[in-house]
Amino acid sequence: MEHLTAHIVPLCLVAFRLSGLFIFAPILASVVIPGKVKGLLVFMLAGLIYPTLPLTSIPAVEFDTFTLAFAVVGEVMIGLIIGLLALMPIIAVQLGAGLMGHEMGFGLAALYNPALETDSDVLGEMLLNIALGIFVCLGGFEMLFKAVGTSFLSIPLAGFSASMVPKDLFVGVMSSGFDLALRVATPVLAIIGIETIASAFITKTMPQLNVMSLGFGIKVILGLIALVAGLSAMSEAMKLHIIEVSDQIMKWTSGGMIPH
Repeated sequence: MEHLTAHIVPLCLVAFRLSGLFIFAPILASVVIPGKVKGLLVFMLAGLIYPTLPLTSIPAVEFDTFTLAFAVVGEVMIGLIIGLLALMPIIAVQLGAGLMGHEMGFGLAALYNPALETDSDVLGEMLLNIALGIFVCLGGFEMLFKAVGTSFLSIPLAGFSASMVPKDLFVGVMSSGFDLALRVATPVLAIIGIETIASAFITKTMPQLNVMSLGFGIKVILGLIALVAGLSAMSEAMKLHIIEVSDQIMKWTSGGMIPH
């Protein structure tokens, strides 16, 4: 019995590290998935991972309440960091879609997005679903759980510290995310910018024409044309960015970016 109870705390720490994924990770953090299903999935995966851990990853110390609380917070933080980094490309795509939707007037029809628990327009929902589809097709789920499993080799249970937070990685992913948002939105913004300049020129040269009354419809039509024409390039940009971020996550969890 004592031998069995010695494994309870390490097993729970493994479960807490996995549970951090369900805070921010794409799709896994969605409120659409019931909490009971998330909890069952966490403990099922923890039961699969724990027997494969090397002995060096399992602390051979007895935890008091204070130490155990810090260990739990550290384990949750590891999963949270992995999930948040994986979410950033999706947020970048939604940011680009928001820029396009605002210029095209779709921001007037806001929808609630349960996947991210935020409001977005129709265009944002479409590009968000495309980004999530690319994430899943590229093996995003496998990457998330593989990253957590790999992290036990570089960060033992109860071994996380504030110095291990990948601050430079967060800054780099955020910077590249803004770049992705602009690359996604640029085709539509460029066409709408040209349309705005042309409308202003026509209004000044032929004031008898009520161009402004037609401007909204023209923006929507031209924006949709630019969106369809540039969708392939947008998808490729999303794909490359998601792959790049996934590689960086795996590099961090394997110990390549963790100070020792």
